[in-house]
Amino acid sequence: MISNWVQKDVLNQPAYKVKTLPFQIKLNQNESPWDWPIEIKSRISESILSSNWNRYPDLISTDLKLKIAKNNHIDENGIVIGKGSNEILQALFTASIRSNDTIVSISPTFAVYKILAEQKGATIIESKLDSNFDVDLPDLLSKSKHAKLTIICNPNSPTGSLIPINIIEKIVKNTSGLIVVDEAYVDFSNVSAIGLLPTYKNLIVTRTFSKAFAMAGFRIGYGLMHNELASEIQKCLLPFNLDMPSIIALNTLLDYSNIVGDRAEMICNERDRIISELNTFPGFKAIQSHSNFFLVSTDKTPEYVFNYCANKGILIRNISSYEDLERYNRITVGTTDENNTLIQILKEMT
Repeated sequence: MISNWVQKDVLNQPAYKVKTLPFQIKLNQNESPWDWPIEIKSRISESILSSNWNRYPDLISTDLKLKIAKNNHIDENGIVIGKGSNEILQALFTASIRSNDTIVSISPTFAVYKILAEQKGATIIESKLDSNFDVDLPDLLSKSKHAKLTIICNPNSPTGSLIPINIIEKIVKNTSGLIVVDEAYVDFSNVSAIGLLPTYKNLIVTRTFSKAFAMAGFRIGYGLMHNELASEIQKCLLPFNLDMPSIIALNTLLDYSNIVGDRAEMICNERDRIISELNTFPGFKAIQSHSNFFLVSTDKTPEYVFNYCANKGILIRNISSYEDLERYNRITVGTTDENNTLIQILKEMT
């Protein structure tokens, strides 16, 4: 009966899941380990309390667009804001992808791209990363040349690898289709394709406030693109898609970008420290990363390492179900104390 109501592409698709258990230290979802200071949260709470809850928010938050435009040095008319960058991607797929269109991505990468493509009945073509998790440029150029859309996570999740901007530009120039560069983790690499936007109308850059900006609980992100394209993508977002608390919170927190930058630098320093130390352990291989997480393999199975950490109160991410990552777990960088505990527990496991 359900097959009469739900399209086959959705019925055949597994649900997106994240395995979770009770924990003392949470290092599995690439979140910021720090919440915002209570005095800033109190300021936001006061603004929310004094707002009219019975009224709709602005249809499109002009103030937010102006602040984001100023921070990124682009025209505010080229900005689309959504409930996380995933909503921007969903709107983009709605606007541009039809059944049997070709979508190209690197592999392994963020699972949501494939979910969105399958729900549209698109043909998905993957360009595999090499053994060092670097892009195979000739292969990617060949596959993306005639694609309707090519999507690249940069830095990539879950590998943490980074594609240089000169390579991104070669890919953008090589195709007449759309190119999406998902920069969810850009704050940890400081390598961005935004500088290419004035030259290439087929380029879209997406960002989120869920990672470095420590706003995962609010769900808000944005896309940067050519003005005409932004106008069309905006049509595919539902009216009043941004709730009033999220608008107020982000309007406030954008005034504290210096805190975000300082914290991102701390994360990068901690990331490099953990990787360096783990690579001294027998049987361990921690992969260099340009993000707030890293991959690690050991002489034990990923499931064993996951369960060992979980039994010690640390939640990490077993990603062995990803193709070509059968030996790996992914670990988010935490606070210094959390990272020290992680290192000690993994040392005891050896």
